[in-house]
Amino acid sequence: MRNGYSTYSTANIDTADQGKLILIAYDVAIKHCKMAIDKFDDRKLIEERTKHLFKVQDAIGELMGALKLDAGDIAVNLYKLYDYMIRRLVQATVKNDPECVKEVVKYLEDLRDAWRDAIKKIKSETVPDTVNTQPGTLVITG
Repeated sequence: MRNGYSTYSTANIDTADQGKLILIAYDVAIKHCKMAIDKFDDRKLIEERTKHLFKVQDAIGELMGALKLDAGDIAVNLYKLYDYMIRRLVQATVKNDPECVKEVVKYLEDLRDAWRDAIKKIKSETVPDTVNTQPGTLVITG
């Protein structure tokens, strides 16, 4: 059964549009932040907590890599914020401070919500041009 889920999950990612992939990266980062926060109270779980924090850093790295920095100030500022979040995660590990991770998860949740709303808006503005396109082709306006 696990193999079937793995196949489905991989197919889901392989066929996802860019917006969905961004949301998946945020979901992964948020999930692992929360899992790491739960591991701060027990010193025996440092290795497990560190693995979760590395997964968060990997997800943020994917978000950074997806930015088109030549697109303008928003992309550049997002890059700086992602960089700050990674530094806070490192600080959380070095100082054994869950508050750093709580700060990062708050940023991630807010950004995820903003991306979700932007993606919904773009999709709602997508209308088919039934005269000039093939069936199933969408034209983005605006």
